[in-house]
Amino acid sequence: MAISDNETAFVNNAAASIGLAEMFNITPASTNPPYLVLTVLDRDEYTVGATGATGTLTGNGRTLSQSNLGGDGRGGGIVFTYQASTGLYYNSTYGYLNQLVYDSSASAGDVTNLSLFGESSLAMANAYAGNADLMMQKDAAGYIGSATVVTRPGYTATVPSQATPDSIVSAAQSFVGQAWNDDGCWLLASTIAAEAGASLPVQSTLIGLPGQANGEWIVAFNGPAGQTGNWQSMVTAGEMIVFEPAGGGGHITTCVSGSGGSAMLVDNITYVGSGGQITNLANDGSGSDIVVSAPHPASQEFAGVSAATVVIYELDTPIVTTNVASDGLVSHASQSLGILFSATDPGNKTITSWQIYDTATTDALILNGVDYSDHSAANALTASSLSAVSLLAGATATTDTLEVRAYNGNYWGDWDSLSVAITTTTIPTAAPPVLTVQTPNQTWKEGQAISLALGANTFTDPSGETLSYSATLANGQSLPSWLKFNAATDSFSGIPPNTAQTLSIKVTATDTSGLAASDSFTATVLGAPVVAAPTPNQTWFEGKAFSLALAANTFVDPQGESLTCTATQTNGQALPSWLQFNAATDSFSGTAPSVAQSVAVNVTATDSGGLSASESFTATVQAPAPTPGITVTNPTPNQTWADGQAVGLTLPANTFADALGLKMTFAAYELSGPNVTSWLYFNPNADEFFGVVPAQETGRVLLAVLASDAQHMTAEDMFSVTFAPNPTSHSTASISALGIVQPPDPSHVAGLLVLHG
Repeated sequence: MAISDNETAFVNNAAASIGLAEMFNITPASTNPPYLVLTVLDRDEYTVGATGATGTLTGNGRTLSQSNLGGDGRGGGIVFTYQASTGLYYNSTYGYLNQLVYDSSASAGDVTNLSLFGESSLAMANAYAGNADLMMQKDAAGYIGSATVVTRPGYTATVPSQATPDSIVSAAQSFVGQAWNDDGCWLLASTIAAEAGASLPVQSTLIGLPGQANGEWIVAFNGPAGQTGNWQSMVTAGEMIVFEPAGGGGHITTCVSGSGGSAMLVDNITYVGSGGQITNLANDGSGSDIVVSAPHPASQEFAGVSAATVVIYELDTPIVTTNVASDGLVSHASQSLGILFSATDPGNKTITSWQIYDTATTDALILNGVDYSDHSAANALTASSLSAVSLLAGATATTDTLEVRAYNGNYWGDWDSLSVAITTTTIPTAAPPVLTVQTPNQTWKEGQAISLALGANTFTDPSGETLSYSATLANGQSLPSWLKFNAATDSFSGIPPNTAQTLSIKVTATDTSGLAASDSFTATVLGAPVVAAPTPNQTWFEGKAFSLALAANTFVDPQGESLTCTATQTNGQALPSWLQFNAATDSFSGTAPSVAQSVAVNVTATDSGGLSASESFTATVQAPAPTPGITVTNPTPNQTWADGQAVGLTLPANTFADALGLKMTFAAYELSGPNVTSWLYFNPNADEFFGVVPAQETGRVLLAVLASDAQHMTAEDMFSVTFAPNPTSHSTASISALGIVQPPDPSHVAGLLVLHG
């Protein structure tokens, strides 16, 4: 999907006009959903002095005003349809999505959340577009992202282009001491996030709703989605936590420091005492109204909270940590930064870049032998690997500070600091270790155990100091979980997963003086063939010749190696004699036996490296399909009916048989004899004749019932009816076979068709 956020946070000190193109970026792509729902949500929550003003959406000369959604919510929505010819989303009333303009209200503290949902169902889009609360519940998986617009009179700061945990903390602490009488916790949290440079996911407005990521935020804990565990221990600074307090209701709060049990929170609730009594419940505009208090312990809010209601939102930004508490260098000495810092990513993304600067202008950062002037964040040095950057101490004794942050391909994290003491004291200096023998590149096979011990002479230390070893990926990240490094034996072991991949591995030897050298090599994991186009189950007919050629892309080898195929039964036995497999053409042929049976076939493709993959399918031999047709299996016997009698004749269910078991329909005809169509009726639903024989009826009539099916197959059952006088001596045997029936619903009755003159 080629739909993403451009800018998600807008904080203005008065009413403002913002184009939707500033908020969202949409580029043409075949994966774009057929419909986009744009929802607008404006909440007052606690409305002591709220004006009720809302913003509007304008496009194509038409304006969408927000309407009451119930409770404290107001909003609206528009459904847009994707135009493949233009690559744009269009609504017949409001025009193109990227040409809409949102005009915010001038009401103080007004917060509006504009969200996009991708939809494949037009009916669902139309049904829920006007209510963001319903839209996010009916199609949470379709949620793409949000933008937040805040009106804050007197606001003069600049909204960062990207939020980090530090900017969330700073924005939250800036509200301490401010009155927050008119609005509730979600509006405060949304305003904090917006001033920090981010938009909260719209799902954060409802308690008990599973959280959804929106690009900027990931969901670190998702209780409503069934996640369990000690969620309180996961809380860290810069996160926002949605939950249902022990007393009921709903709440969202911001962690500004600490973690776990020592976390400190900022929100619009003031607590006193260790028991966490709330003191600011007036909300009436008096002096006892809410003033955002200093950070308070998380334990006051989290006691008794059910994990099933908790959602923790965390910014998707890398976290850099220092590997040492402090560092020092002698003047003119240098040190690689790779061993000083490491980074993790909350969303498990790969760290793709680093930025570094140092504060001492007398020192230098060296990348590929070049000295860069990088002593401020604005002039920070960017590198793909931190290990390629070294700090070169100058001639002046000073305290230098290294500032480092990491990038995960989408977002930068916060800066992390390390002080480095630069001294000019003459002290004996040890020579760093030396890479003596480069480890050759390795080739490993998936699923096969590996064992690689580095040679004893890989590193040597000129000063004879003891070496300790560590191993990471070349970019500084940890080795994958399946690859273990034993620092005591300087060796690798593990079993590669079933995924072709290439790893750049770095082994670092560090002496007791803290000096280090590195050995880098590449490990290529060869992948086994994969089944790309499984062969469907086959049906062959008894006594008939057949042929089956496997598709050319049935198996695909990640390395592009040639494949050799073999075929057996799935139990390992050879194929039956009537089924031949040609390995040169990857095809089956033969003549099916005359006995119905099934064969479970297994085809194995093996590449030149000995790795293989298999697929299975079932070949079923069955009798040829029956020939369509209808037969009369139980002909109706000739009848004798007495004059003046009420008669009913229902043909048995087995009168006709359809070879394919298709449903049959029926019609009745008078072929010859006296005209009985005026009093004899036929019910085609029940295959039944009924009527009353007129007095003095004589002669013999020939009747026929025609059965037909959906394939236009027909069969005809013919019988005669002889009319006899009705003296008292009339045979009861003839009448008893008929039975007397009540006429069916006239709408289900058809008269006989007469075919004679």
